[in-house]
Amino acid sequence: MKKFLIALAVVITIAGIAVVTCPDKQAHKDAIMSVINEKINESVSKDSTEGDEGIALFASSLGSGIVGYVIDNRLTVKNHFVFSTGEINKLDGTSERLSVGVFGHVFTFSKEDLDKAMDGII
Repeated sequence: MKKFLIALAVVITIAGIAVVTCPDKQAHKDAIMSVINEKINESVSKDSTEGDEGIALFASSLGSGIVGYVIDNRLTVKNHFVFSTGEINKLDGTSERLSVGVFGHVFTFSKEDLDKAMDGII
């Protein structure tokens, strides 16, 4: 009985920590934007030539701004108490899960999965 009570106390403590540290919408947005900005920078730097650094920087910031606006308006975060999920609502009414957050950290999917999910948005 004593081992059961100790195990129960440990489980309740871990669940309590998960509830308190469950990431919010801003944390999901920041994690998703970080991956998207990385992808945009890779794409712009691959396409730019040596004299185009200013244009590449402008294109990168413009792309980040547009994507950030879309993410702000289309991202829905569902809080499941011990974890949260970030989903993007597409124009056709469907939604794609982009991230999962637990213990204060947001895990996003790969760049390729994010590209596929954002395909119906932008």
